[in-house]
Amino acid sequence: MKIFLINLFFIGAILLSSCKKEISKSTNTPANPNSFTLKKDGVSYSPNYIFVSQVDEDALAVETYMVYQQAENNTYGLFVKRSIVPGTYVSEAGGSEYFSMIHIQDSSNYFGWENSTLTVLSNDTVTKVLHCTFEVLLYNDDCDGSCPQITDGEMTIHY
Repeated sequence: MKIFLINLFFIGAILLSSCKKEISKSTNTPANPNSFTLKKDGVSYSPNYIFVSQVDEDALAVETYMVYQQAENNTYGLFVKRSIVPGTYVSEAGGSEYFSMIHIQDSSNYFGWENSTLTVLSNDTVTKVLHCTFEVLLYNDDCDGSCPQITDGEMTIHY
């Protein structure tokens, strides 16, 4: 009886797996609802990959980069409090409980942030949409007073 049931199971599995599955092809690819732009030392940056994740109860991580583009000046990461309320947040000396940023310039140059201004325009915790602008002075130990400046930063993220 066991052998009969096992054979019946395998025959059913073979029949089901050999059925032709019709895949619908759609030309309408859903757009990423997130947006992110900035200027690094005056050069515009607008990634085609924006990933938002909730890393703990009250922290959001935003990862951006340009897929299939040069590796240099391509990657930014931001952390922002999920519960942040609209307003302007100014941080100095790399310390903030609301916002931080990292930038990978190339394989040997990584930047944190020194000073920043974050303006939260809206944060709808019901629909889970955050819209803000930011300016950041990036920093690492090797930039000797010529650290990159991020201006005109703006993002709208869905979390």
